[in-house]
Order: sequence, then C-alpha cells, then structure tokens
Amino acid sequence: MRQLILALAATVAVAGCAHESRGEASLEQWSGNHPQASEELGRWVQTHPDAAGRFFEWDSHHPQRAREFVTWSIYHPNRGIDGFVALHPGWPIFDDIALRHRPGAEAFMSWCRRHPQAAERLMNHPGGLYWAGHHLYASSWQLETPGQ
Repeated sequence: MRQLILALAATVAVAGCAHESRGEASLEQWSGNHPQASEELGRWVQTHPDAAGRFFEWDSHHPQRAREFVTWSIYHPNRGIDGFVALHPGWPIFDDIALRHRPGAEAFMSWCRRHPQAAERLMNHPGGLYWAGHHLYASSWQLETPGQ
C-alpha cells in the first residue's frame, strides 16, 4: 500500500496537479499572445470603466460563473444579455452588471465573440479577468484616491 501511495505521489509530482491547465500560457503572456484582443479589451475598459470594474470584481469572487458567461457569450452569438440572465437568475454582482451596466456588458460579450480564443484562454485562469483588470488596465478604470 505504501508503495502505491509513493508511486501516486511521484506521478502527481512529475505530471503536475490535475487542476493545472496543460500547455496553457501564463497570464503574464496572455497580452503578448493576443495583442489585438488585449488592445480591444483595453479600449472596452476605457469606454466602460464602471462596468469593467464590476466585471473584474465579479470574476474575483465568482471565476467559474464569469467563465461560464464568456463561454455562453461565444456559443450563443445571437443572444443578448437578457438571454443569459434568464438562464442564470439571482447571480450576485452579475445581476447588478446586467441592470446598471447593460451597454458595457453587451460590449464585453461582443469582445468575447470577436476574440473567442483569447477570451477563453484568459478565463481558463480562475480570476484571469480580474488579473488583467488590475495588471494590464488598472489606470483606465480605477479612480485615483484623493491626495495621491
């Protein structure tokens, strides 16, 4: 039994953990690997800073749901945000996004559809959108603190 446990532990150590994305580029490489998508996402953040901030916050708290939204947006290209909300009622933070930031949400859905591979690769990292918001686009949406 002990040998079986040691063999299993060695296999995990060599192969990596099951939850790691095999062959997936790091978040730090995402923008360089998808420059057009990254540039357009940056323009979305500048155009819809409040919606972007809410999306970043939502992804930080609910990364699986954020990923589901991106995937749904890609695979349902003729459906708007109301179609998604009807299937997912009562989602914290997202309900506020849908209600108060509809133009920004619709624009984000369009970005996902124009850049499906980049969007999915970003969302394959739990909290990837949050990370991008805070590392790539922070100056475009975060309000400056008085006195700084």
